[in-house]
Amino acid sequence: MATRRDFLRLGLGTAALAACGSRTSAAPTPAIPDADAPDTPFAAVCSETADNIEGPFYKAGAPSRAVLATDRDAGERLVLGGTVRTTACEPLVGAVLDVWHADARGGYDNDGWGHRGTLTTDRLGRWQLRSIMPGRYLNGRRYRPVHIHVKLRADGHRELTTQLYFAGDPYNEGDDFIVPSLIMAHAVTGNARRAAFDFVLANA
Repeated sequence: MATRRDFLRLGLGTAALAACGSRTSAAPTPAIPDADAPDTPFAAVCSETADNIEGPFYKAGAPSRAVLATDRDAGERLVLGGTVRTTACEPLVGAVLDVWHADARGGYDNDGWGHRGTLTTDRLGRWQLRSIMPGRYLNGRRYRPVHIHVKLRADGHRELTTQLYFAGDPYNEGDDFIVPSLIMAHAVTGNARRAAFDFVLANA
């Protein structure tokens, strides 16, 4: 089970923690004890993370990297991390996250690998990436909310395709595809916006 120290090592802070996703409803935010004991565990909620549409812009074969934006890329800096777990709340070591998202103007790099990458969880099931906040783009007559696409693969578990969303986005309400349990809390700390999300994969 992850501890308060594990999440602080991610540099996310307690204000941006989000709970494990659920297929049926928004999961509660983990209760972080007020005690300063660094290894006090929180009560994890390990319901299988909701799936979500893949969208038309997925490309297989993204490079292995955890930094998806360069200093030259426009946009607000983003630090995003969390854990990958089983439905028994055990960390999944070596799970692969395949991540892609739009640039700050809402466009996808379909020719190269801009804002695309794969990364692997560590021995505690943790992952972290650095990028920029994606831009919105029109889907018919309305904009889709800001979102990040993720595919997760782990031996012995069902592959998950989903999207992560940001609380407070004015386009969340009424979006045709959004799932409430995939909406993340977030906060600006230092020079970046930070958020966290714990994925839970079901057995194959």
